[in-house]
Amino acid sequence: MSFLLYGANGYTGKLIIQKALQQGLRPILAGRSESKIKPLAEAYNLPFLVFSLDNISEVAGHLQNFSLVLNCAGPFSQTARPMVEACLLTKTHYLDITGEIEVFETIKSYHWQAQEKGIVLMPGVGFDVVPTDCLAVYLNEKLPDATHLELAICSLGGSISHGTLSTMIEGLGKMGAVRENGKIITQPLGQQGKWINFGREKKFAVTIPWGDVSTAYTSTGISNIKVYAVVPQPMFYILKLQGLFNPLLRSKLIKSRLQQYVDKKVTGPSQMQNQQGKSLVWGQVSNGEGIFAAALLQCSETYLLTAETALNIVRKLLNQHDYSGYYTPASLFGSSLILETPGTRLTNL
Repeated sequence: MSFLLYGANGYTGKLIIQKALQQGLRPILAGRSESKIKPLAEAYNLPFLVFSLDNISEVAGHLQNFSLVLNCAGPFSQTARPMVEACLLTKTHYLDITGEIEVFETIKSYHWQAQEKGIVLMPGVGFDVVPTDCLAVYLNEKLPDATHLELAICSLGGSISHGTLSTMIEGLGKMGAVRENGKIITQPLGQQGKWINFGREKKFAVTIPWGDVSTAYTSTGISNIKVYAVVPQPMFYILKLQGLFNPLLRSKLIKSRLQQYVDKKVTGPSQMQNQQGKSLVWGQVSNGEGIFAAALLQCSETYLLTAETALNIVRKLLNQHDYSGYYTPASLFGSSLILETPGTRLTNL
């Protein structure tokens, strides 16, 4: 089975190549730089294409022979729209590994066009947002009249990739977000903090603009959603001062200097970190009567999980042809999707 893997030369792209070959999949590699894509393709004995996303008609010319593309080239705020529009022209399923709320909302706006073309648009097929999306749907199944959803993520023993840091740099100085009464509301990053029980121990977490502010609403219809990430507690108080330093962080000079450092110094987690790292996802729903349901997912390291979940969804779409439109992972494949990933365990709390 074959599909187009765009952004194959990134950290996650390389993990996906390795996992794909182990599973009998042979992706065609693609990216913007021949000097990066060609040696990679030669190393794995795979075909490759080199093209940018500047001209949608040219992108469509490259996609016309593919039934599915997996976009791993971030920042997705720059790459998703042109790739989606090209996919609509060529009737190619679109997947990516974004976690950006704005990207989910943008791609969701193409739902009816995707239905007309008979293709699936599914951003967020990695750690963003497969485990959180599945947990949200699972908890909503336990409490169907839930009005509030809280999710929290915690990474143990891992590291961070060049692409993830680049996306974070692009977002420096921007606001956070939650969903209130069905609407996405911007608020300062980390405005709310709380201690969360991750099973063996409690950890401090703050609100972040995670993709589920968009996707969990699509998947469950729950109108009040917050997502937290574990941070050192002092960071909560530092974030209270962000009104002072956000203008500085938004400057092109600061972002450029930070990006130069990332380009030179950051590669991603080691193989040992991939194998030994873990990720935890906590979730809780409640209704108007004060009834709660909570659960915890323990998963593999975040980048390894992304490779596994993305390829699982690739295989499902290559083998099934009855779906069309915009979907979140759990809205199409159900809450048990994440349990198909090796090393995943669900615990009710």
